[in-house]
Amino acid sequence: MLNNTLLKELHDFGEGLLRAYATILFSNNWLIGVLFLGASFWYPNAGLAGLIGAIVGTITARMLSFPNLSEGLHIYNSLLVGLALGIVYRLDNYLIVLIIMGAVLAVILTVALTDVLWRLEHLPVLSLPFVMVAFTCFFAAQAYGNLSVYLFPSTPIDPLFGGFVDNFLVALGSAFFIPHPIAGLMFFVGLLLTSRYLALLAITGYFVGYSLLTWLTGSIHPVMGQWGGFNFILTAIAVGGVFTIPSWQSFLLAMVAAALSSVVAMAVQGVLQIYSLPVLAIPFLLTTLTVLAAMRKRQTTSPPHLLLESPSLPECSYEQARLAKSRGAEPDSVPLAAPFFGSWDIYQGFNGPHTHQPPWQHALDFIITKRGCSYRNNGTSLNDYYCFDLPVLSPCYGTVVRYQDNLPDNPPGEVDAKNNWGNFVLIYLDSGLYVLLAHLREESVTVVEGERLIPGQPLARCGNTGRSPQPHLHMHVQTTAVLGSPTQSFHLVGVTVQSDTDAAAGFYLASRPDEGDHISVLKSDGLLQHALHMPLGLQLRYRYSTDESTWTTQTLTASMDLEGHFLLTSGSGASTRYMEEGGVLYFYCRQGPKDILLDTWILSLGLSPLADATIEWQDKPSDRLLPVSYLHKVLRSVIRPLGGGLDSLYHRVKRDNTWHQTGVHQLSLLPGIVVKAESNVEIVPHRGCVHLLLKTNGIKVEVVLEEILTLEDQGIPQTEISLLS
Repeated sequence: MLNNTLLKELHDFGEGLLRAYATILFSNNWLIGVLFLGASFWYPNAGLAGLIGAIVGTITARMLSFPNLSEGLHIYNSLLVGLALGIVYRLDNYLIVLIIMGAVLAVILTVALTDVLWRLEHLPVLSLPFVMVAFTCFFAAQAYGNLSVYLFPSTPIDPLFGGFVDNFLVALGSAFFIPHPIAGLMFFVGLLLTSRYLALLAITGYFVGYSLLTWLTGSIHPVMGQWGGFNFILTAIAVGGVFTIPSWQSFLLAMVAAALSSVVAMAVQGVLQIYSLPVLAIPFLLTTLTVLAAMRKRQTTSPPHLLLESPSLPECSYEQARLAKSRGAEPDSVPLAAPFFGSWDIYQGFNGPHTHQPPWQHALDFIITKRGCSYRNNGTSLNDYYCFDLPVLSPCYGTVVRYQDNLPDNPPGEVDAKNNWGNFVLIYLDSGLYVLLAHLREESVTVVEGERLIPGQPLARCGNTGRSPQPHLHMHVQTTAVLGSPTQSFHLVGVTVQSDTDAAAGFYLASRPDEGDHISVLKSDGLLQHALHMPLGLQLRYRYSTDESTWTTQTLTASMDLEGHFLLTSGSGASTRYMEEGGVLYFYCRQGPKDILLDTWILSLGLSPLADATIEWQDKPSDRLLPVSYLHKVLRSVIRPLGGGLDSLYHRVKRDNTWHQTGVHQLSLLPGIVVKAESNVEIVPHRGCVHLLLKTNGIKVEVVLEEILTLEDQGIPQTEISLLS
């Protein structure tokens, strides 16, 4: 037991150390860290000094019990301190003491500044602690008489590729204080393996910064090209690839930031050359933090979209944004639940011809019709209208900030032009926007100002007050608490929409219905919901084969990460987040290595409404889930470097007490080159997904459930759930 504990401690120590190297170029892969560690020893004096700093930083962080040790988040600034001192001074006992003190201070500063910057504007700490500690050490070293200057190997550097390429590689190597083209090439390979998009940003960012300086100064001093050039690279990567969702707007912002960092670099160099000090990462920090802080102050939700709360590699953030948008959740649209029970119709939609015109064009009016008519009898009485006096529900989480319910209901055909909205409830959202529900029945409001609401909570009844010629419910999102404020785009979540009475109703995770559409609130099936429910600790053991080859056994495990996201993890380490909400089970944020079992599962069940009726729906799961030939992989990587979505159509029907969920998936690469696939899942009550089958272009994947287990926990032994039918 002791040996196992020690091995785990050593494993975590080493992994955190290697991730610290990778983190400098925004990677989290310890294998990339191995490559970067090796490259740092191109100049052994600097490489060993950096390793000492990283080791001291790791020990300090572990002794002080700081979190996220295995991620290297508190350590890379200590590594940079060691590298910076090791490229200037010869490594000896005196320098080791200085490195130790600097590494300890870097860890403490990293933790403290991380909290300060997060509270300030949710800004990342980046390498700010390193710069502060490095300058402290450099100024202190000027008073020490026992430190010896480290001289680079005097042999001239032979060109590797020549010209701009060598300049770029030397600048990239200087981010690790190893200004050599071969070391820079190793760093670039690691960056390329981490993210091709980050590699593109690095090249273009350096080109923009280098070109601007050349144009402004006529020529760049070699020192500025080496020690200042990496600032252009890091700025472009951070602004355009890590802290924003990739788009042409974010790319343009990254190039502007790279240009600004070149100007800042010249200004900072003019001041620091008085003290014979390098610019280090000051231009990168000043530019990046200023740009991100300024972007936080924008009043629009148009791109570029920031990722300060959850920065990630561009391929991952792009895929999440693409999937969310394909499911209808546009970044500038507010998700709302249907504010009623049952099925209603859209009387007037966005940009409606009657009253939904700018700046109030984002609004929906709901009524109920039967056989094309909104009332029974002759429609002269309010009670003749099907929607009159029916419950109105809260469409969101929020707080009631204002309401009115003392206006009388209008007789059919009459309007109250003086009180446009009639009786209403105004709800404040945590995002700062407001939801208005209007034309409510007189004296029907059941909530009070300051009351906290949850989705589905009854708050009033449908009426005919204000500018309303017949009973209906009006809903919109507005920008301020003033009635009549400009409206904001929104969408309905978890509803079925039928546009034609002869057409089948389709399920939409997010929908913006048009006039005349028939909207129904999704009614969950308890048995299906139970069959697909994945509580924490659930283990599903499957055996699977590809092209009827040897069968392999693998387990899918339901768990939760430290951020509170539910995870379905495969034995290979691949994982996907999932959520069961609003009568829908959906998967997102696929991470980790290629995994046939998990990818087949996500492709077959990635978006599954838990409805109790025959239903069909569409989705756009990632094209990387589809097993394809090598040629198709090459075409996909060239045509869709950031990834893309499949065109998937799903259908589910229940036969013989078993739900059969089928999917047809298409990947269009080029005109005439289309990859097609079919998925089929059998879902049985009390057992879940017992059989999955995926067929595509000669590739067949079959998955069979072997057993269901619950994960062993303290006081809870591992148990097997019977698979008897």
